[in-house]
Amino acid sequence: MRKHSFELWLTLMLSLGASTIYSLLALTRNLLREGGLAASTTTINRPLAEQAWLDLISQLVQIGLSLVPVLLALYFLKLDGISIGLAPKAKDFLLGLGLPLAIGIPGIGLYVVALQLGLSARVIPSSLGDYWWTPVVLFLAALRAGLQEEIIAVAFLAKKLQLMRPEVTVFAVVLISSLFRGSYHLYQGFSAFLGNFLMGLVFAYLFMRFQRVAPLVIAHTTMNTAVFIGYPLIAPLLPI
Repeated sequence: MRKHSFELWLTLMLSLGASTIYSLLALTRNLLREGGLAASTTTINRPLAEQAWLDLISQLVQIGLSLVPVLLALYFLKLDGISIGLAPKAKDFLLGLGLPLAIGIPGIGLYVVALQLGLSARVIPSSLGDYWWTPVVLFLAALRAGLQEEIIAVAFLAKKLQLMRPEVTVFAVVLISSLFRGSYHLYQGFSAFLGNFLMGLVFAYLFMRFQRVAPLVIAHTTMNTAVFIGYPLIAPLLPI
C-alpha cells in the first residue's frame, strides 16, 4: 500500500527539502562570520570547471540531474491520477508574463532596501564566463528553477497534502507552501525569505484557484531569466 507521506518526504529530501537544510547552514555561517550577513556574498550560477567546454558540460549535467526529482514528483502524481496543468495553453502565457511585472519589480526593491539595511547577503545571479553558451545555460537554469519550485513546492506539495489530510484548508496549503518556498532561499538572507514567502502566497493561491501550474512555471522562468541575463546591465546601479 502506497504512503503519500513517504512519497512527499522522499521527493522533498531529494530536492528542495535538502536545499532548505543547506540554506539554514549557509545562513548560520553568514551570520557568524565577521561583518555578518551584510558582508556576505552568494553566487547563484557559478563556474563548475576552468575549461569552457567542460564547464558547459558540467552545467548541463547539473541542470539535468536536478530535474530528476521533478520527474519523480510527476510520476507519483500520475499514479494518483492527478493533473496539475503543466502543458501550457495560450491563456497561461497572459498570466505567466504578467506576474513578473507585479512581483518581480517590488522584489528587486525589497532586495535593494534589505541590502542597505544589512538584512541580505549580496546576491550575484551569475559569475559564468562570457561565452556564446552562457545565455543558453542561464535560461536553462531559470527554466530548471521554474519547473523544480513550482511543480514540487506548489503543485506536488499541495496535492499530496490534500491526499494525506483531506480536511486541510486552502489557507493552510497556501501557507505551508509559502513558508517552504521562503525556507530554501534563506541562504540569501532574511529579505529573500520574506520576498519568496510573499511570492509563494500569490503563486500557491493561484494554483489552488485554477489548478494549473503552467502559468507559474512561465512566470518564474521569465523572472529568473531577466535577473540572470540582465544582471550585468543593472549591477552598476545596485548598492554594494
